[in-house]
Amino acid sequence: MSDSDNLKSEIKNVFFSVFPNLKEEDFDWEKHQSGYDDWDSFAQMQLITAMESKFKIKFDIDDVIAVTCAHDLLKFIESHS
Repeated sequence: MSDSDNLKSEIKNVFFSVFPNLKEEDFDWEKHQSGYDDWDSFAQMQLITAMESKFKIKFDIDDVIAVTCAHDLLKFIESHS
């Protein structure tokens, strides 16, 4: 498994921990947050906080606002690793 695959797997694990009712087949890296029933502003903060904790990084407010899909998280984490 490549580093990119490992990173994707770790991000997905965090994503599924924040959204425990999400089914694997409903996850898509490009799916906009509005496509997820539970992805509201509170879930956004839980997701960001969980990513910060897992990857030992910090999002500033502009980064938090810019995250609208799982792929955005991947790009941000890749650029800050």
